[in-house]
Amino acid sequence: MAYTEQRTDRSGRTVHVGRYRVDGRLRSTRQMASRRDALAEARRQEEAGKRSEWIDPAASRVTVAEWFGTWQAGRADRAPRTLEAERERFRTLVAPHFGGTPLRRVTHEDVTRWSATMTAGSGDVASPARRRDAVRLLVALLDAAVDARRLPANPARSASGKVTALPRAPKTKPHRYLTHDQLRRVADAAGPPGTPSRTLILTAALTGLRWGELTALTTADVDPLRGRLHVTKAWTRLDDGTLLLGDTKTHARREVPLPAAVAADVVALTTGRAPSGLLFPGATGAPLRRESFDRSAFRPAVRAAGTAVAVADGLVTRLLSDDDAAAPALRTAGRLVYDDALAGRVRRIQAARDLRPDGVCGPETWAALAELDREFRADLTRGEKVSRTRLLAALSRTTLTPGAEDFDTLTLHDLRHTAASLAIAGGASVKAVQRLLGHESPMLTLSTYAGLFEDDLDAVGDLMSAGFTATAAPPAPETPRLRAVT
Repeated sequence: MAYTEQRTDRSGRTVHVGRYRVDGRLRSTRQMASRRDALAEARRQEEAGKRSEWIDPAASRVTVAEWFGTWQAGRADRAPRTLEAERERFRTLVAPHFGGTPLRRVTHEDVTRWSATMTAGSGDVASPARRRDAVRLLVALLDAAVDARRLPANPARSASGKVTALPRAPKTKPHRYLTHDQLRRVADAAGPPGTPSRTLILTAALTGLRWGELTALTTADVDPLRGRLHVTKAWTRLDDGTLLLGDTKTHARREVPLPAAVAADVVALTTGRAPSGLLFPGATGAPLRRESFDRSAFRPAVRAAGTAVAVADGLVTRLLSDDDAAAPALRTAGRLVYDDALAGRVRRIQAARDLRPDGVCGPETWAALAELDREFRADLTRGEKVSRTRLLAALSRTTLTPGAEDFDTLTLHDLRHTAASLAIAGGASVKAVQRLLGHESPMLTLSTYAGLFEDDLDAVGDLMSAGFTATAAPPAPETPRLRAVT
């Protein structure tokens, strides 16, 4: 039963301390001037103990920074990149405001104000995405403190449990997708058939593997008999550039189909290599770096393939000086299209160079255009001449047919989106796409690529209409009219 004790503090004043029992141990409240207040507090604490809601006041005296260290120590099984991102976010955004604050001193108003005015290291207000991630980290920290019985409730949450201070989600960058024709153009611009650069791009765009998963593939992960790739591990890059080999993003192993279009080239890369050898190694045999491949192979290939129609149109227009050649090529959404007019102008150049006048800008036609283009390079610098030679060399491996379109630049991760797009366009179900991409659930796949399934709604509507129409009763046959006999 709760009671009070009278004591004298350091200044000689009389104070009162409430005494109560929780879990069989006698405990004390803080010192209070009023005996009534001390007794009321002791009774509240004792009742909380009976309801299993008692919180040790000493446990909530640790600072937010101290609790973050304890919390992260219990998350050692998480991916190194995840832990590193949490440490960076806490150091730059959370710690400057809450690092030295005891857990019990954090208030809902403090969190709300901090969320709206959070500043980065430069002193500027952090971006909505950074602020949202930082608030989520603080909420997770305080939720863990509640679970560890260091706080009675999470001050970052409202009474109903909502996080009202969470900044609005930023608009995500729209996904970029390549068509089969555009993908072939990028792959061809990257290198001749069988080269590692071309094979890597096609494998990424036809299997949907993440970069870390793709570059962690070994010879043993290729199963040519079953046409499968075994995805068992992935590289993780830390901020200091260190690469760590570990589990995949979802910590799950999976198999993905190895398309026949690239299977022969993939199998050829395994020839003469040890089972543990990397399928796509770097120049020195070390793991291939994303930034290195992007700079040396992928970005130049995308630049060439994405502007192929514009380059062809510019070359043909300059080589043909009549008025017909000056007509601009067709544009769709601001991008040039290889239309019939451009194909007709290409046929004129093909005929003049004794090539088959089919209007298709293939390797032979590109070679002829490159040869003619050398006559117009007098005003270019040496660097510009080298860049143009490399551009036309890459384009000489591509083929443009009527209907081909230029496209905007894209990233290596957009090849993963392309894989999802091509699979859905080919009729793959949500579950199949989920397994291909290694998502944790079909809901994640559907929410990520919902826009690609819109055509399914049209198909469902047609099926529903056809089924309903099929149940309609056939029209009654017309009864022939009999003429009156007179």
